[in-house]
Amino acid sequence: MNQLSYSSRYAVVLDLIKKLRAKGSWCGETHIQKAAFILQNISKSRLGYKFVLYKHGPYSFDLRDELTAMKASEIIEFTFPQQGYGPSIKPTKFGERLYEVNKEEIGRYAKIVDFIANWFGSKDVRYLERVATAYFISCKHSREPVSSRVKRLINVKPHVDLVAAEEAVRIVDQKREEAKTIEKKAA
Repeated sequence: MNQLSYSSRYAVVLDLIKKLRAKGSWCGETHIQKAAFILQNISKSRLGYKFVLYKHGPYSFDLRDELTAMKASEIIEFTFPQQGYGPSIKPTKFGERLYEVNKEEIGRYAKIVDFIANWFGSKDVRYLERVATAYFISCKHSREPVSSRVKRLINVKPHVDLVAAEEAVRIVDQKREEAKTIEKKAA
């Protein structure tokens, strides 16, 4: 299966950005990174981003580079709505045109992007770090019981307490089940 073209990939990322923002997301790079990781995993898409477990959970240097290229190409822009916080990312007018041209490709991912935007909406980065890391671990160790995945999560994120780790793994299990029904409907 071939990777999507740059234009199509950018449009899917733009759709993710637009829908996250519509659901109240700050929509900084962390939000996009975690949402794109789960999007790529659930949809088994051809976005082609390689994710590693990094400082604050799953992270793709490829996606970071593409966000930089999208900014340089004036497809997205960084705004600073609140002093002392990092940038919020939003599409530019040119980005909106790119989005419109690629509507067909975006449509293939729409239900899953909606699902992720509804899930992540106004969640803060601490929540996203816990849940995306739990998702990463659950993908790698899907046959392990909750207790084992909770231990793994605490091992890689010692600042996450037991209750928060258990909650994150259970949320991931629930959302992965919900995602299966979305995938079946989309197929």
